[in-house]
Amino acid sequence: MLDFRHLKPALDFLFPSMLFSPMRFTMSPSRAYILGLWKGRKTAEGIGVEGRGELCEIFLKACMDEGFATADKVKSTEDERGSRCYFYNTALRKWLQDEMGKREERLRFKNEFAANYFAGVFDSRGGWRDSVKGEVIPYLMGDRIDEIVLLRLGFRAKKESGKLAIISEDFYGWIMPYLKLMKKPL
Repeated sequence: MLDFRHLKPALDFLFPSMLFSPMRFTMSPSRAYILGLWKGRKTAEGIGVEGRGELCEIFLKACMDEGFATADKVKSTEDERGSRCYFYNTALRKWLQDEMGKREERLRFKNEFAANYFAGVFDSRGGWRDSVKGEVIPYLMGDRIDEIVLLRLGFRAKKESGKLAIISEDFYGWIMPYLKLMKKPL
């Protein structure tokens, strides 16, 4: 077995930060949107989403803009259940899983990061539904952490029949500038 460890100082000098360093990711608003999309519609294999074709296109465009994937590495399928697109990146998958665990801490402020995350969740698994009072309110397919984060951000949220109904009137106005799939109320 060949051992190249003695070359590391020379390689670091010639190619700084390119060799022998793991990929590191930081959160940005566009990456928060990707996290929200991925949370709502993730595929079983690789990093990807499944659902309508437009959703796959938006996800792949966002990932390519961030440099997470290249067009030649993307795999996509289409069947009677809908479209599926994904790619493989172990470091990115680990980062996304870590960020999913840190949502309660990372999204504690009502800022662009949180708005992009919830816009991604809304685009992937959100919509409109009639309330008891006859009003149309937005909903998400969110979990307990999403409910806690929304309550901390000042939005009234209520879990109803597996859906997280956001009763606050200003929620849609807050995420609307960041939505990629514009969903109009009924």
